[in-house]
Amino acid sequence: MPPFHELPTQQKKEQELDTVFKIYLSEGEYIRRLSKHTIKGYSEVYLTFKKIVPEVRSIEDLHPHLIQEFFKRLGTRVRKVGAQTKVGIKASTTSTYYNKLMVFFRWLEERGYVKEHYLTQSIRRPPTPIYDDEKALTNEEVSKIIASISLKTVENSFLNKRDIAIISTLLYTGIRRGELLGLRIQDIDFEQKQVFVNHATSKSKANRYIPLHPTLHYHLKEYLKELRKCKYSCEYLYVSSKSDNGLTKEGLRHWVKRYKVRSGVPFHLHRFRHTFACGLAKNGADLISIMKLLGHTSTRMTERYLRSINTKDASIYLQKLTF
Repeated sequence: MPPFHELPTQQKKEQELDTVFKIYLSEGEYIRRLSKHTIKGYSEVYLTFKKIVPEVRSIEDLHPHLIQEFFKRLGTRVRKVGAQTKVGIKASTTSTYYNKLMVFFRWLEERGYVKEHYLTQSIRRPPTPIYDDEKALTNEEVSKIIASISLKTVENSFLNKRDIAIISTLLYTGIRRGELLGLRIQDIDFEQKQVFVNHATSKSKANRYIPLHPTLHYHLKEYLKELRKCKYSCEYLYVSSKSDNGLTKEGLRHWVKRYKVRSGVPFHLHRFRHTFACGLAKNGADLISIMKLLGHTSTRMTERYLRSINTKDASIYLQKLTF
């Protein structure tokens, strides 16, 4: 049998969609070098698509009206979320499904599995979601989180220094979860006053340096003193409180849960990234600088992080206008 890319168009159409999707994911992982998080996102959307429109089995079954039917069913299905019953999904989630599916459909068109523009130009884009939520933390919320750490870890110097350093790192670098867990002690350059984010842990697959804020500089110094006192030998910056190993995703998840309860603030790690971006913008940083510090590859993504800035926040700049 000839290689898959040499198959006649009709044979390609008759291929099981699952088989082709695996090829698509493999190309994304090993050629486009997409992160595991991105690959997982595509997989989850695809599995939901197959679950909601089970009548789509092969590429030949991919008709625009069935894809429209998917979004109709997605928006009207009844779901159980804990003790609650919910109908449909948020506009932002619909937009996420659309964007991820369109990337796959465009790939099918480019590879000759379906006719060019057959899917991508036949499916109407859902309305752009209106974001009225506050992604960035307020100063009061940040103070509550820090206070919950200081009050609850006062008798354990190591936990106190580590957890304050973690909060400071999130607030003053805006790094992602994987980047935080991947930080090594050697990535902190006190002489050059910068934090190195290795491409291996970054979603953008590029190295970057983030200036070391004075507050973060102080808390890292304090934490590293405590780390040496406790005789840790692990290369990672943030370590487990139970063993000489780096802090894990599961450990960080419990960390967030613990301080969410203690502070009363419904936060998640990504809110610190939004807080960092909005804080830079409110202090006059230009969009390109914010983009580079966040490790984005385009300003479009960065602009999404700044949607928490409202007209009240912008009033200070209005007062400075002179003509």
